[in-house]
Amino acid sequence: MQLYRTIKRYRPAAPARQTFPAVILRASLHHVQAVSQPSNAAEVVSWAKQQFLQEVGKPDGAIGLAKTCLVMALEEEAVGQLHLVGRQPRTGATAATWSLQRLDALAADVIDVLQQEHPQTLIPADSDSSSSSSSTKPAAARPRVLGNKFPMQVLGAVNSVLFGRQGYAACNRYGTPSDSQLATVLESGPGSCAALTVLYLEVCSRLDLPLGFKVLEGGRYCLAWPRGEEGQQHPLTAAGEACVLDVYGKGALLTVKEATELFAVTSEELFAGSSRRELLAALLAEQQHAYWCAAIGCSPQPAFMTQLSAASAVKQHVRQLNGLSIERATAAAEKRAALLPGDLQVQLELALLCYFSGRYEDAWLELGSYLEAVRCAAATDSTAAAAPAAAAAAAVPVAAGVAPAAPSAAAQPAATATATAGAGSDADEVVAKGMEAYGGLVDDDVMLLFEKLQLELMLGGADVA
Repeated sequence: MQLYRTIKRYRPAAPARQTFPAVILRASLHHVQAVSQPSNAAEVVSWAKQQFLQEVGKPDGAIGLAKTCLVMALEEEAVGQLHLVGRQPRTGATAATWSLQRLDALAADVIDVLQQEHPQTLIPADSDSSSSSSSTKPAAARPRVLGNKFPMQVLGAVNSVLFGRQGYAACNRYGTPSDSQLATVLESGPGSCAALTVLYLEVCSRLDLPLGFKVLEGGRYCLAWPRGEEGQQHPLTAAGEACVLDVYGKGALLTVKEATELFAVTSEELFAGSSRRELLAALLAEQQHAYWCAAIGCSPQPAFMTQLSAASAVKQHVRQLNGLSIERATAAAEKRAALLPGDLQVQLELALLCYFSGRYEDAWLELGSYLEAVRCAAATDSTAAAAPAAAAAAAVPVAAGVAPAAPSAAAQPAATATATAGAGSDADEVVAKGMEAYGGLVDDDVMLLFEKLQLELMLGGADVA
C-alpha cells in the first residue's frame, strides 16, 4: 500500500510540430512581464500550464478569473495546433479577446447604456481628464459607476448589453468543450453556466459592482448576487422579496425562496457562497465531462452517458478510446485536482482518467493516495464523534436532590464493567457509522481496480483481465 509513494512520475515533453500564431501569443502575454515568448505550440502548452499553476497558487481572492480562464483556453488552442495538422489558426481579430480588452469594451458599453438611461448611477469624470481627446482618454477617466448604490439599474444595463446587444446565451447542450472556454464564448456567444458566470462577474467587477456567487448541482449551475455592505447578504429586492441572479437565465431574478426550493439548499448555505477555485473547477468539470464522452463515444446527456467510475474500468464497460479526447479529459482533471486538493471525488476521477489514458503508474499513485485520504477522513470523523459518545456513556446520571447510594464492594467491578462495555459499544457504533458514511467512496470496484493496477505494474505493464 505504501509502495506507490516511492514511484517517480515521468511525463515526456510533447515535440514541437507547428508554429503558433503570433497574434494570439502576443495578446495572451499582454499582461505578463519579463517572460520569454514561446515560439511554437509545444512551448505555449508548457507555458500555459505554468501560468495556470502560478495563478491558482495565489490566495483565492487574488486569483484572476478571466486571466486563468484565458490561459486554460490558450492551452486548448495550442494543443489543437499541436495535434491537428492543417488546423486553421485564429484570426487577428481575436487579439482583443486574448488580451482582456473585449471585457473592458463590454464594460464601456454598459456605461454608455447607463449614461443614456440612468445617468444618476454615474459620477462624471474629472474635468482635466475629460478635456483630453477620446482616442487618448484613459479608462480611469470614464465615469465611475455607483454599482453598490444602484445595483438593479446597473445589472439591468449589464443584462441589456450581454444578453441583448451582444447575444450571449445559455448553450443548452452537452458535449461541447468550447462552451466552457471563455475565449470561445466571448467570440461566439453560447456558453455553459460557469463560463457565463465568469463573464458576468468580470464585467460587473469593472463597474464597481462585485458579485458573490454559489456553485450548485456539482458545478452545473450558478447563482449570483451583489455583495452589499457588511452584513447585507442579498441587497436585491423585488416586490418586497429578496432575490438572486440567474445568470444562465439571462440575468433573471429568482427569489431566495424559489432558489432554495429548486436547488434543495438553505438560505444560509446559499449565501455562504463559493470560492473562485470552485467556480474554475466547475468550468473544468464541464470540459472534463465533454472530453470523456467524446473519448468513449457515448451520449453527453447526463441521463444516458457512461459514467466515469471504477465499475466502468473493472467491468470493462469502455471498449475503445479516442486518444486526444482522453488526454484532454485527464488534463482538465489534473487542473481540478490542483484547484481542489482536498476533494476526494475529484481525486478519484483523476485516478480513473489516468487509468483509462494508460498512465498506470499515475493511476496507482492517485488511487493509493485517494484510499489513504478516505481512511484518514473516516478515522478522524469517527474519532471525533466517538469521544462524546464514550463520555456520555461513562457518565452516571444523578437525580436532582437525591444522593446516589454507594454500591457494595462486590457490585463495583460489575458496574464498572457494565459502564465500560456500554461506552465501548456506543463508541464502536459511532465508528462503524463513520466508516459506513465513507463506504460509498471506497466500494469493491475501487479496491479491485487498485489491486489490478498493482498487478499490472508488477508484471511490467502486461494487460491483466
